Amino acid sequence: MATRPEKPGLQAERTQLSWERSAFSFIVAGAFPLLGNGPFDDAGQSVLPVVGAALAILVVVLGRRRARRITATPRTEVLLLGWATAGFAALIVMFSLL
Repeated sequence: MATRPEKPGLQAERTQLSWERSAFSFIVAGAFPLLGNGPFDDAGQSVLPVVGAALAILVVVLGRRRARRITATPRTEVLLLGWATAGFAALIVMFSLL
């Protein structure tokens, strides 16, 4: 008799949803320069949405990886997300000051 795969449970689902919310926030933050009313120049208007979308894809991939390995410590994924967030915030500040 074949064994059925075990359901990941609510903890894995909450983890996946939180990573998806983080990815959505990268997309929203990257889209701000596209509104055209901010202090961003042409470089900021073209670079920040692309970087935000790339980081959103990275966060979704890391979130799915994390949801599959819910029992392991999340050190690698959390560090990558933290550094990505800090770097993206620095880019936003840099482009808004130029």
